[in-house]
Amino acid sequence: MFDDAGRVMFTALHRAAVARLGPSHPCTAALAAAAAGPDATRVAAAETALRGLAAADREAIMAEVHRTLRSDPQAWLTLWPGGPARH
Repeated sequence: MFDDAGRVMFTALHRAAVARLGPSHPCTAALAAAAAGPDATRVAAAETALRGLAAADREAIMAEVHRTLRSDPQAWLTLWPGGPARH
């Protein structure tokens, strides 16, 4: 479940970073890697990349992720045992 939660979080972060920074930005690549497989090394690289952003970019990305995850409970419900089927 925790790996799945990481995937949901990092997928949302990646999408927000693409929209804000573009697909070729190093932070976007680090977030994509963490979304694909949120192991400790990838998560640490993504966190470092996020910390390295200008505060305005980092805050805008985090605000977008908050909006996305707040408005898409289905993404979280699929993580619960016995939750809705994944499509």
